Amino acid sequence: MFAGPDLPAVLARFVRLVGGTALPPRWSLGYANTAMGLADTPDAQSQLGAFLERAASERIPLSAFHFGSGYTSRGKRRYVYTWNRDKFPDPKALTRAFQDRGVRLVANLKPCLLDDHPAFPEVRAHDGFVGNGDGAPCLDQFWDGWGAHLDFTHPAGIAWWQGGLREQILDYHIDAAWNDNNEYEVRDEDGRSHGFGVPIPIARSRPLHALLMTRASFEAQAARAPDERVYTISRAGSPGIQRYAQTWSGDNTTSWHTLRWNQTMALSMGLSGLFNIGHDIGGFAGPTPDAELLTRWMQACALNPRCMMNSWKADGSVNTPWLHPEATDRIRAAIELRLSLLPYLYTSMHEAASAHRPVLRSTFFEFPGDARCWEPNDEMLVGSDLLIAPVFEPGATMRTLYLPIDAATPGWFCYHSGTWYAAGQTISAPAPIDRLPIFVRSGAAIPTTDTADFSRRTDETSRALRLFPTPARAGLQQRDSVWIEDDGHSLRWQRGELSRMTSRIVSAQHRIELTVSRSGDFPLPCQRLRIVLPQGESRALNTGADALGVPVGL
Repeated sequence: MFAGPDLPAVLARFVRLVGGTALPPRWSLGYANTAMGLADTPDAQSQLGAFLERAASERIPLSAFHFGSGYTSRGKRRYVYTWNRDKFPDPKALTRAFQDRGVRLVANLKPCLLDDHPAFPEVRAHDGFVGNGDGAPCLDQFWDGWGAHLDFTHPAGIAWWQGGLREQILDYHIDAAWNDNNEYEVRDEDGRSHGFGVPIPIARSRPLHALLMTRASFEAQAARAPDERVYTISRAGSPGIQRYAQTWSGDNTTSWHTLRWNQTMALSMGLSGLFNIGHDIGGFAGPTPDAELLTRWMQACALNPRCMMNSWKADGSVNTPWLHPEATDRIRAAIELRLSLLPYLYTSMHEAASAHRPVLRSTFFEFPGDARCWEPNDEMLVGSDLLIAPVFEPGATMRTLYLPIDAATPGWFCYHSGTWYAAGQTISAPAPIDRLPIFVRSGAAIPTTDTADFSRRTDETSRALRLFPTPARAGLQQRDSVWIEDDGHSLRWQRGELSRMTSRIVSAQHRIELTVSRSGDFPLPCQRLRIVLPQGESRALNTGADALGVPVGL
């Protein structure tokens, strides 16, 4: 029982109780891709090298590539911490090629060893598996074979896991662990975990293993680079998984129906304390998405913390930005929109880590007094100031949505056109195939990058501050917005090495007052801050931003 007084306070108390949310490195907020089908091919190393070249030729700002489990496969069977040298004759050369292009790498890992895994006898000899009452490993079907799950409540199981991660993943120039298939489907009801010396029945310990597996991966990565933030992913986990890992909605299926309900899942996950989340863009399983569905899915996920195409299709196709040539420009534009809004998204991740507020929010989270927000709807807030309304129906070029209202929010701006709409009404907004409908809360200041060149991906240093002052006809309004900068990769932010900019906009009848105050000594990455007003804004702008340490100009 949590005593409010309101939903945000209850959620924050819960997340504090289970250990908070890990702030990820900024590179993890870029666009990522994986290609499970390519890693399963006989010439996988060549195929993945060609994928890297294709991404460059298509001008896709690829930030990370996730190795599916195919690098460990022999046929349909998967052997964690092994490299199939027939498919990957020189894996370190391949991983260096990705790193040389500035593409970070993540590797899929599974906690079950098939009974013919080369390390099975060693782990068994040290009691490193979940076992039954006779002390034998509990065997269950796993990836077209029989295998036993590692016991992450036993020091031997943890030690073997972390050793493999160091030697077969981190030493291969791979940055992070992707903890997969870790729901622990151990069906032997006599199964038991070591429990660090106090045995626990599997029925009680099952929920712990995904958390402990991810913690083991997290700690091994942290030991390799003690002052760097750790990025891991986990498909499963009990409350507390957020202090170690990003997660996602699992193996979804390609359909318009799934696209719509994935967004609802994201909002439910946010209300459950999972803030660093996303979905497999285009659908993991099922049919190949057509050009329109893939475009709309990319747009819908463009501002999710996790932005990734991950798929396995029976016909051998792979969800990529260039899957349909007619959609490539539109998908690239959605990725570039994400990168342009990265300073805002990154600030929202900081808020998730420090204030325990979700990045993706139901409208009633921010507008509890607006009864319309408690009705079913398909809108979603990203942070406090961006309202997105993805298109969930084929052929649609308009989007009907409701604009929330409270005493501090008289209206919303279209992010693309600058058009202002009064709050508290349902509108029909243009939604051409190349546009994600986005609306900005009146009075907000949105930090963005300030470039048309996205080759630097998440390392872009230019900055603009886009102002959305309330129109004169709506009366006087004052609103504060926050923007955070740090080095993007180390733990030094925990020691206060960051800068927090507070932008205050006062919108009056004949003028706009902008004051930007700064706390913290971390220098802004930009050499100049550009201030951008909506098209058609004619009021005078007065700025007070001397504390930023860089020139400020319109």
